[in-house]
Formats: sequence, structure tokens, C-alpha cells
Amino acid sequence: MKKEIMNFKNFKMNDEVYQLRRKVINMIYEVKNKIKSLPRIDVRIGTHSCDRILAVAKLKKNIIWVTEDAIKQGEDQLRNTVYHELVHAVTGFGHDEKCPLMESKANHTLNKQECMEALMKYIK
Repeated sequence: MKKEIMNFKNFKMNDEVYQLRRKVINMIYEVKNKIKSLPRIDVRIGTHSCDRILAVAKLKKNIIWVTEDAIKQGEDQLRNTVYHELVHAVTGFGHDEKCPLMESKANHTLNKQECMEALMKYIK
């Protein structure tokens, strides 16, 4: 499977990128600890050509791309971004403006428990 996506530039792996990627993977493990059937998710770190986009996923392809900016926003905001992209990557589900996790623009920041509860409505 192609590990690139339009408008996203993957960073080359080095110690710094590994540490950024590790933060994302740790959040995926939070989900994996609750949802044992969660498939393996490929994670890429880099930049998107649009500054407003924090991350992207290939629908139903189990791969997400996360920007360095998303990671630097802090733990709760990163969790919201990662969980949002997991729903896209695993289920292929689009945006839902009635759900604070799956709205098209990140207008809300959910805490860890709220994120997990919202995610589990889509991934079981």
C-alpha cells in the first residue's frame, strides 16, 4: 500500500521524528487496550500543505498522517486528533457535526474519557 498522501510531506525517520511518532502510537495503544480488535495502524509524521489541517487518514486503510503541529498542541488536543483519524482510518466513517470527536473542525477538546466514549460509538 502506498504510504504517501496528497499534500502531506512525510518526515524522514530520525530520533526526533521517532519521539513524535511515539506520542501518537501511545494514544493508539490507549485505544488498543480497550478495543482488542483494533487493527494495526500505520503512522506517518510530517507536514501538510494547508496549515489548518492537523492530520489525515485513508478511509478504511488503517493509516494516519499526523503533523508535528498537532503533536505540539498538547496531550488532550492530540488525543482528539488521533482518535478522530482512527475512526476514519478504521471504519471509513466521515464527519459528523453532531459529535464533538468527529466534527469536521476541531471546535471542542474532549478529555481522555470523553474521547474514548465518543470513539467507542464508532469502533467496537
